[in-house]
Amino acid sequence: MIDRRRVLSSMAATGMVASLPGTPTQAASAVTLPMPPPGPRMNFDQADRVLAELELDALVLGSGVNFRHATGFRPVLTRMGRPPGSLAVVTRQKRGPVAVVMAEFSYYYTLADVHRAQGLPIYLYSASRWPAEEDESGDAIPLDLFPDRGEVPLDRIETDRLRFTEAEVRGQKPAGSQVAALAQVLAAFDLLDGRLAVDGPAVAAALGQAAPKAVQADADDALRRIRLVKSPVEITLMRQAAQGNVDAALEAIGKVRAGGSYRGLRSEFFAAAARRGQRGVFMVVDRVSDESFDAELRDGQAFLIDCVSEYEGYHGDYGRTVFIGEPPAAMRKVTTAISQAWDRVRDELKPGMRFSDIRATGQAALADAGVNYRVPFNPHSVGLYHTDHTGFGTSPPIGDVLLEPGMILSIDCP
Repeated sequence: MIDRRRVLSSMAATGMVASLPGTPTQAASAVTLPMPPPGPRMNFDQADRVLAELELDALVLGSGVNFRHATGFRPVLTRMGRPPGSLAVVTRQKRGPVAVVMAEFSYYYTLADVHRAQGLPIYLYSASRWPAEEDESGDAIPLDLFPDRGEVPLDRIETDRLRFTEAEVRGQKPAGSQVAALAQVLAAFDLLDGRLAVDGPAVAAALGQAAPKAVQADADDALRRIRLVKSPVEITLMRQAAQGNVDAALEAIGKVRAGGSYRGLRSEFFAAAARRGQRGVFMVVDRVSDESFDAELRDGQAFLIDCVSEYEGYHGDYGRTVFIGEPPAAMRKVTTAISQAWDRVRDELKPGMRFSDIRATGQAALADAGVNYRVPFNPHSVGLYHTDHTGFGTSPPIGDVLLEPGMILSIDCP
């Protein structure tokens, strides 16, 4: 639970300043963020285990979230709502964990800027003029690039892009289409007749043409099982996402006053998240999640906040009860009991527990405190999505999830 006194003391400890009535509000300065680690985010050991369990030879991924998870790179086109032009093929590790299929110009215009720090094998394709003319060494070079007119010197961005793209195509002849490039990858990994899981109809259609003998499956179950256990890179990103989300929530709460509004509070949270390099996803205020609803905040009010924002694709999830003024005795009693029960749940979390054990621990703590309230203490994996484990979407239920090292949970106790 959070009251005004606790908010101000916690903000002072972290160097934030609340805007009090009658005090001029100073613009919050932007927070300098660390550079995100380059390269894939996925836990490939976990992927190898899951693929073996599900008897899959590889994943063929095209959605923006899944492609980024496998490669560390977020393609621009899927962010624009266009179909996937880039594919990631995640195989059993004996074949090598991941390869990328990408249009030649897309590589030049986007991935060449950062790919040198990742070292992923790239299979390029072109939709136009092939075979390409050859350079002095006899190696093919790309033609789907704008020619240099020679009127001004190329800057560092363009010279580096051209250098890295030409280096990528030396020794390979880019295919004439995405389907042909995907067929090259699958042939190289001996997967043309494998059991392959895909993450959408556009990817399924491309795979059907590239490898008509392959057996296709839905990748949703495999991906959710893989995402349950984070890699060290993901844990680093989740620490930043969680801390930035909490700090943004506390900053927003510090501005709560009677006479304010639900929409105003939500805007404060989204702005505070943005100043920390995060993107606001949603904020539930007093049971209300629809952002078009508005009402006035009242003195004596006690209400729930549930704040979610994401950093580099990874989500923070933070909920508390906020009091405006002095809380009623009954509300202070229940929030104190829930807070103490949460402390007990948190202290007892360890590998080998199951989701059902977490719920039972919370309920037992409430019973020991002598209170009878319906609180779910509902755990869920959090990461690339707010709710990120099996049993949702097209994934079949996995049953009672067993906690393992590397898992990151949010436990809802509203």
